[in-house]
Amino acid sequence: MRILWFVDVLRAAGLTVHEVSGWRTRGSATFDPRGIMCHETRGSRNSTDTAEIRVLLEGSATAPPPIAQLYLSRTGDWHVIASGRCNHALVGWAGPFKGVGNTGLVGIEAQHALGEPWTARQYDSYVRGVAAMVRHTGWGVAGHKEHQPAGYGHPSVKTDPSFDMDQFRRDVAALLADEEDIMPALSDREQRQLLKYAQDVNYILWQGAQKPDGSGRTDFRQYFYDLQALLVEIRANQQALAGKDWVDEQEIVDGVLRGLGGMDLDEVAKVLRTALGERAAELGRKLAATS
Repeated sequence: MRILWFVDVLRAAGLTVHEVSGWRTRGSATFDPRGIMCHETRGSRNSTDTAEIRVLLEGSATAPPPIAQLYLSRTGDWHVIASGRCNHALVGWAGPFKGVGNTGLVGIEAQHALGEPWTARQYDSYVRGVAAMVRHTGWGVAGHKEHQPAGYGHPSVKTDPSFDMDQFRRDVAALLADEEDIMPALSDREQRQLLKYAQDVNYILWQGAQKPDGSGRTDFRQYFYDLQALLVEIRANQQALAGKDWVDEQEIVDGVLRGLGGMDLDEVAKVLRTALGERAAELGRKLAATS
């Protein structure tokens, strides 16, 4: 596999993109990417783009070329280096991509020195570029320091990028939410539960719509078609937020209540009976007692 959409996706996000000659055939085609790895070059504060890119193209004693698919300049410009597998990370022993190596990861090398402050211009471009790729693929995002941290007995440990990865993922998520009205991150377990709920309820409503007296229920069924599609989209996009433990539970509750509020009482009862089983009658008694 080769990734040939880098230029189009990044430019569509309003970013300046330069194509390094030969990038379309550079890197091994033995490539099955499913995640984005954030790095920084840790070169000199006076390094030039030309010199940094030369390292990525020529490699080093410990990293054969090419070293990364993408390079982010201090100017905020992006440079596409390669379309295939590159050599930017070991098989990780921690973080969102534990057990995954170069074959499964796209590498971004940002021009940045140890101890150098991140400019708003470069950081914003980093967020926007990663968000564009997450929007296009649904992949997760991790930092090299999360992938190869100290404390696990490995000699090749990393501390880049120097910014806070949790905050970086929140910034990516906020940009996606602003642009696409995507719900905040859910864990894989919560996404599976909600998707199953939507599928089950959709089937129940479909059955009801087939009955002779089912006129007018198509709208309810369509709501859950839409909900199911939204949950699939959430599941794809929120891979970018692997490892997060925050959930906007109220937004989930509000969405479910809006759906229930659009049904007639017979359909609400049917949904709750399916979800609660024997406890549905108990819930009915308690609701009657509080009315």
